[in-house]
Amino acid sequence: MVIFFDRAKRPLWESRASIYSHIQGQGESVDGSLPDDEEFWSGDKIRWVAGGMDGAFGHHAGAAKMTDEVRELVHLLAKQSRKPKNSTRKALYAKLVKIDIGGMMDVVLDEVRKQPGIQPDSVFHEAKWLAENAAHRNAVKFGIALLGLFQNEQVKDLLLTLGRHEEFTLYAVVAIHNGMEDSNQVLFELAQQVHGWGKIHIVERLDPASQEIKDWLLRQGCHNNVMNEYLACICARNGGLREALSADRVDSALLDGAADIIEALLNGGPAEDMDDYEHAPQVLFDYVRLTGKIGATAKHLSAIFSIYDFLAEDEEKWDVRMSAGWSEQLRSDISDACQSIMANIKWMSIVMDAVSSGDSPDRYYGVACAEKLGIDIWDTLFNQLAANPLQDFYYYQLMKSNDPDRIHRFVQFAIEHLPLQQIATGPGNELGFGEEYAAHRKLGAILQSLDRFEGIGTELIFTALNSPVTSNRNMAIKTLESWDVSSWGEELVHAVSHLSVVESEDSVKERLDQLREAKGL
Repeated sequence: MVIFFDRAKRPLWESRASIYSHIQGQGESVDGSLPDDEEFWSGDKIRWVAGGMDGAFGHHAGAAKMTDEVRELVHLLAKQSRKPKNSTRKALYAKLVKIDIGGMMDVVLDEVRKQPGIQPDSVFHEAKWLAENAAHRNAVKFGIALLGLFQNEQVKDLLLTLGRHEEFTLYAVVAIHNGMEDSNQVLFELAQQVHGWGKIHIVERLDPASQEIKDWLLRQGCHNNVMNEYLACICARNGGLREALSADRVDSALLDGAADIIEALLNGGPAEDMDDYEHAPQVLFDYVRLTGKIGATAKHLSAIFSIYDFLAEDEEKWDVRMSAGWSEQLRSDISDACQSIMANIKWMSIVMDAVSSGDSPDRYYGVACAEKLGIDIWDTLFNQLAANPLQDFYYYQLMKSNDPDRIHRFVQFAIEHLPLQQIATGPGNELGFGEEYAAHRKLGAILQSLDRFEGIGTELIFTALNSPVTSNRNMAIKTLESWDVSSWGEELVHAVSHLSVVESEDSVKERLDQLREAKGL
């Protein structure tokens, strides 16, 4: 006799790999993937990087409010704690899979603390089970967060393993901070294993309790894969940047880290910037002084250019700064020192070595400095592109040229190397994110500047008009708006007319109608 079970009644975690085992299996090289990716992001055009949604909303959104959904979730947890049953666990798990647990976690935990009759030992057991066995990220996050209500040294390895994945670092950080006596040292250990939003969450909470931690904050703490600006001021203050740079000489790692911090503070952004940093005058003075003595990389020079530009900002800004520790003499002295450094002929070879480097960060700084120094690197970059035709970096840089012959040469290269037929699959409403749209983004990089070169790249414009990525079509229209219709060619005229009929995006259709009217089509 064969009994067929209704799949709809089976636990959602059954026959699925747990997230914990997935992360364990990746060893030290944890990537951003999770077993529930396809299910979690189903129907979304944008997939956030690991930890991105919680990080962005945590930094820029308001506090969550109590809802019936939260009350029902906590009621199920309390019920499971009093009388553990598989049916209650299934109901709790199903609820967790469906809700945005990250946005309401603080409210949930507050409600758990107030819930009458809840059994702590059973809650700890359920939390550990969810963290270890759940196959869905929200259930894992809930389990980790609950573990933070308890002394949890006994699950340290579990929390550290899950915390290595940036999607769970924030939850692991809070749980570790709340539940371990040596939490700061544990967080410092974890901080050195994450590089994105997870690193941001840890550095924001890390107590600079030892010289080892301070040294790390200044040399490696600021750099992350999201925005250095989030951490620059924190690292400068907590790492003691002013004191560290006041020495007569410093090690190269400190000068590198200081360059990251200073450039981020000068860029400004979502966190405190150079005008918020109380030791800015002294730090900039000392960085310039030290770079003049031992500066040896394009990164060091790039920071000097940024400092020089900061000192040259309009007087209205400087009127405010004069009441914050600055003086005209200090501003002038630092500016003169920057000019002296920038004029040193040694930078020519250093910058060209960086441009030719196979290391992406070095090349980035080399290219930025070459532009400032007026070094022509177009042919060098084009030769690098020919050897590696799929790197986005080159497509943006090579289109900065004002030479029509060079642009024609580059466009011909793109026509020969980009999969134009795979791009031109017909208009749609795609945003163009994800690896499947890498070629579309390269095409977009070319089109951003093609309006300056009338008649060059008509085949690329035709491709863009038939791209499912909306921005491709918009940039193609932008180019044609600048060109005389006589340079279009019959194929482009027909493509514009056809697109005006089949285009589904109202804003694009409106631009097409205006284009046709302006060009007399």
